[in-house]
Amino acid sequence: MPHHRILEWQHLTGRQIDAVDRRKAVVTVTISPLEVHGPHLPVITDSCEGEGLLRRIMEMLCERHEDLTFLHLPPIYTAADVLPHPGSIMFRQSTIRATVEDLGRSLVKQGFRRLWISNFHGGPRHFVTIEQACHNVNRRYGGETLCAFSLLLSILTGGGTDLSDVLGHISGLTPEDLIGDSHGGAVETSVMLHLLGQHVDPVYRGLPQRTVSLKLEEQGKPPLAENVRGHRASLLELFRGFREKLKYYEDETYSGKPALGDPERGRLIVEELARRSADALSDVWTGGRSPDDCHSPLWKVRWAFTNEWVGRAFERAVGFRQRVF
Repeated sequence: MPHHRILEWQHLTGRQIDAVDRRKAVVTVTISPLEVHGPHLPVITDSCEGEGLLRRIMEMLCERHEDLTFLHLPPIYTAADVLPHPGSIMFRQSTIRATVEDLGRSLVKQGFRRLWISNFHGGPRHFVTIEQACHNVNRRYGGETLCAFSLLLSILTGGGTDLSDVLGHISGLTPEDLIGDSHGGAVETSVMLHLLGQHVDPVYRGLPQRTVSLKLEEQGKPPLAENVRGHRASLLELFRGFREKLKYYEDETYSGKPALGDPERGRLIVEELARRSADALSDVWTGGRSPDDCHSPLWKVRWAFTNEWVGRAFERAVGFRQRVF
């Protein structure tokens, strides 16, 4: 049942929106791509997951804070760093930046200073660009915008997309099962079976485990530094990881073990991620954490991921085949 303090922006009249107390309001939106996720998941996967997670976060926060009202905007699929396979839709980073900045400017002009952006897409050229745009909105227009996905990455994994330590306790999963499970694997297949099961192709049950690390092992190459426990990857190692993942996804469309997908596991995954996110965002609402404290660890080297010329030069250097843009 919809919570009475989670208001759908598109269903309200202008008069109803204008009546909302700006001091007690947070505007939310999901900005996540339409992207290929294996042969089994629909291309709306990242957007659907971002929306499903955001919904639970808003519900949890409404239960904790009686003075909080959410105004929920329709999702936006303007995104970068998508898999280069037919079906993915890609935009320039400058388009993403302009979208977020224009949205933030329009909301601040109307008195809505707080904007929390959900996302479930781990492409660094996407979420770091959103962080940059939020920073610009806050600096130029006096907003209090943030990328909730970047905050979640920071508190859960230190910047990576590997959730093996975070979700390995869930029944039916082990940390070993989830190593390298970063795209269309057990996690996303389970979540999508929970959220939109009718659109998950049953072929997932027979898909073998495939990961970047397994492919590197097959090729006789050393493992990625980010997968070595207790080791903090250097900038050079981060670039190597980025390169290997780009090349991996030229041929592969998923990373992980989709056959472990299960709708109940998906529900538990959403609950776990939503609870941890709600804990952090509760601190933001009460003033214990500022939007400037909500960046991902990659924020420190954002120039490497937000400069489109650097990205294009890097792709040319590694011979990346971009087939959708």
